Amino acid sequence: MTLRNAVIAFFLILAAVVVTKTGRDQTPRPVSGITGTLCSISPQRVTESSGKLLAAAQFHCDPPGPDRFALTVRLQHSTDAGWKSVAEQTFTAAKGETLRSVPAAQRSRQVSAACADGAYRTAAEWSVNGGRTGSALGPERRNPCR
Repeated sequence: MTLRNAVIAFFLILAAVVVTKTGRDQTPRPVSGITGTLCSISPQRVTESSGKLLAAAQFHCDPPGPDRFALTVRLQHSTDAGWKSVAEQTFTAAKGETLRSVPAAQRSRQVSAACADGAYRTAAEWSVNGGRTGSALGPERRNPCR
């Protein structure tokens, strides 16, 4: 095989890989064909305020927003046995309350606990219309009250 043939073969294989990887529709699809159910969450770094640890998560959904959006925010503490939730609450929102056009402060939910030394993180889980779910973890932070 000549160098010319090897180069041609390489580019043919590369073109085939590109076509097969991008040729199919990779658009996320809403659950059961319901529009407006694609949502995302962003757990925030644990902070301190007035002697309390705060764990928060922001969210937004595509228009027109789901009929029901549930978000569980957890403040987790690292222990020898793993991560343990020290504060947890589930919040709900619907339709226009979930859209990106709503100020971020209104699309954020938080939980708190008394300050204590250790490593902490925010964990968040969401569900849309009782079906589609997702979860995410915020960054670990050591001794946020110092």
